[in-house]
Amino acid sequence: MKGALFVHLIEFGQRELGEEAVEREIARLNLPSRGAYTAIGMYSFAEFEQLRQAFAAAMHMEGDALSRQFGRYALPLLVAGRAIPLTTHPFDFLEQVHGVIHQDVRKLYRDANPPMVQVAARQGSRRLVLRYESKRPMAAFCRGMLEATIDLFGCAGLYRIERIDVRPHTDFFAEFGVDLKE
Repeated sequence: MKGALFVHLIEFGQRELGEEAVEREIARLNLPSRGAYTAIGMYSFAEFEQLRQAFAAAMHMEGDALSRQFGRYALPLLVAGRAIPLTTHPFDFLEQVHGVIHQDVRKLYRDANPPMVQVAARQGSRRLVLRYESKRPMAAFCRGMLEATIDLFGCAGLYRIERIDVRPHTDFFAEFGVDLKE
């Protein structure tokens, strides 16, 4: 898994818990990396999951709630420096995630394995169905990033986002409906 997410998770933890608390959690977990991450490094998802669960417990929240909050935090950081015209519609950006952004990630990092995040259906600016599929169970993180995208484009409050895939839900696959509020 790309180190950028680890770096941002540590920053998120420090913002929410403080640097000392994050250092205590890292020491307690006895991680193979010892918590020393670089944005361009590759690390195991198991280590990411240990950190996520430790931070969630320290914040007294469920793991999915932390993942969603972390997704909202991480999106602006992950797209920083990209030429994203915020005058376009957020649905236009979401259509580029898999075909353009994740392709760029694969070109830069041959060993990267980003999730499939694709627009499955779109009705202009009224409705969009976004599909997430990955070997890593991060559907809640994807939802947080989707919410952050709507916010980033100045559309907060205009759209309703709900998970629409078949139950029981899995964290490896999700579909989200994004609908214009009437």
